Amino acid sequence: MNILCVAAHPDDELFGCGATLRKLKNEGHSVYTCILCADVNARHERPDIESLKRVSQNAERVIGIDESIKYGYENIQFNTVPHLDMVKAIEKAILRFRPAWVFTHHPSDLNIDHRVCYEATMTAIRLPQRLSYDVPPTMIRRVFLFEVLSATDWASPIEPAFQPNSFFDTTATLDTKIQALEAFQGALKPFPHSRSVENIRHLAHLRGAQAGVPCAEAFCLVRDVNV
Repeated sequence: MNILCVAAHPDDELFGCGATLRKLKNEGHSVYTCILCADVNARHERPDIESLKRVSQNAERVIGIDESIKYGYENIQFNTVPHLDMVKAIEKAILRFRPAWVFTHHPSDLNIDHRVCYEATMTAIRLPQRLSYDVPPTMIRRVFLFEVLSATDWASPIEPAFQPNSFFDTTATLDTKIQALEAFQGALKPFPHSRSVENIRHLAHLRGAQAGVPCAEAFCLVRDVNV
């Protein structure tokens, strides 16, 4: 089975579903990513572009990403991009990787790029049902929305909160997720920041408790086609 994660920025996929992607890779599935803002040029203390590419590739190698498509949309400016342009960019990844499962951002998120990524991805996943391409209409069977520490947890209280209904047991792969984040220079912060190793583990234990396992990553399952 092919798995595609569509994320706004490099490291979003690590925080949101890194342990789950490694788990799926270990089970024999092919794992791909589509990163819309590969350069994250507005990020504070971002490494230089060559270092960023290197640390991103190192993290992908740890997680087991088979291939990644990266775009150069401007950081924290996705809301200025014509919606159709971003949808078409994601559609190219869908046609290239032909995923059965797609992971992407949750719409209730402080980060504008995360919200726009969600909107564009949810539009793009309709591509198989348009019957305009040589892909089966039921190709994309499941769509999962993930949370990103320091972004989803800062969503406006008037927006629908992230309330997961799907969990993956990541007890065996949590350490690999943290290893990938450690390989990505600048991704982790000192405790008590929400992006600290300690709080990544705390969240994994909390989500695990909700599912009845030691550690888990949690998602909102918004599409589930059984054929």
